[in-house]
Amino acid sequence: MDRTEDLFSTQELVQFQAQLKTHVIASAKTTFSIIKTVFQILVLGIVVFVEWEIIYRVFDYLSGENDYWSPEIMGLTAAIMIIGFHLMAYNAPHNFAVRFVNRTVQFLIPLYMVGVGLLIASILDVDSMIETNIPSMIGEIPDVTEANWNDGLFSSLTDPLAVIAFSLGLGGLAIVNIFVAHHLITLISDNIEDITGRLSRAKQAIQDHSTILRTQKCYAVLRNDLADLNMLDDFYIRMQIASDVLSLIAEALLPHKQWLTAQEMGDTSPYAPKEKTDPKQVAGRIKKIEAISSKDILKALSAPKLLENNQ
Repeated sequence: MDRTEDLFSTQELVQFQAQLKTHVIASAKTTFSIIKTVFQILVLGIVVFVEWEIIYRVFDYLSGENDYWSPEIMGLTAAIMIIGFHLMAYNAPHNFAVRFVNRTVQFLIPLYMVGVGLLIASILDVDSMIETNIPSMIGEIPDVTEANWNDGLFSSLTDPLAVIAFSLGLGGLAIVNIFVAHHLITLISDNIEDITGRLSRAKQAIQDHSTILRTQKCYAVLRNDLADLNMLDDFYIRMQIASDVLSLIAEALLPHKQWLTAQEMGDTSPYAPKEKTDPKQVAGRIKKIEAISSKDILKALSAPKLLENNQ
């Protein structure tokens, strides 16, 4: 059979195969995306825990022995705040709160870093950085004066700045956590959507390719059957019908012939009919039916044409 008469040409089948390969390869690359998504989920869990810990510690300190504030419940508001900000940023990306968080984060991060640096500097023992075991020589008094001047500088300037900067940075850390959590949730949702999309497209491509091959095969079978029918003329088809009819008649008469033979031999079979039947009458009917020939069947098949001719 000419392959150009198939439902799909060879070139089209090659294109279908290439599309299937593309989607399967894309789905195989989801392993890295899954690993990356799991890592992002772990980081998101750390961020949410830090946010919860900050709020928990604050309200735990404020409550003291008073149970008016529940630190656990207030700590859970961190998750609500993160989800609420994410939904707001998703539905209204140009909202004032979203723009405020995005703008202030670039100042809060360096402010926190400066605050931590100043706090570390104020905690260090300045006297330990000055050698006090220098032999008594000229210049001892200026050294003591310099040490007193450094102590005064750290106590009057660095400590207040460290407290202010660190406090503002720590408060801003809650905003930074919300900012980071929002972007992590966005990345995770995008990755999950990409992974599910690749897998679903690969699955659909496999199903479509199987359907194409199955349809191509069924089409070829039907074309072969149609070609076989086209090779048969009307007379051949009528002869085939007549042969089938004679076969069915012979098969249907076989039980009756067996019963008739049993009656002639005097067999009293329990399967014999209860009512009395004349064997001669049955034999006559069988003879009439067997008298039907293929010519009679062909004549019956041609009866409509004969009736039209008679008219």
